[in-house]
Amino acid sequence: MLGFSITALFVAYQLVTSTFAETPRDSPMMIFFTVLCPTSLLAIPIDAEVGTSSFYFLWIVVGILNAALYGTIAALISRRPS
Repeated sequence: MLGFSITALFVAYQLVTSTFAETPRDSPMMIFFTVLCPTSLLAIPIDAEVGTSSFYFLWIVVGILNAALYGTIAALISRRPS
């Protein structure tokens, strides 16, 4: 759930900053989200305009992949011998 939630926050940030033209995207914030959601790098080669159905589909896939990544990391940590 954490991985998908982080992706949802990333999408919300993109929607808010694209809606208000006078609010530019903050580079440190984008780097912060990229570190927390590394699967978002998969969206770079795909040009999906913010707010379109392809944008939402792309970010749902990214969210699922990020949730799977976080789940895999959690499973590996829980299996680690003490």
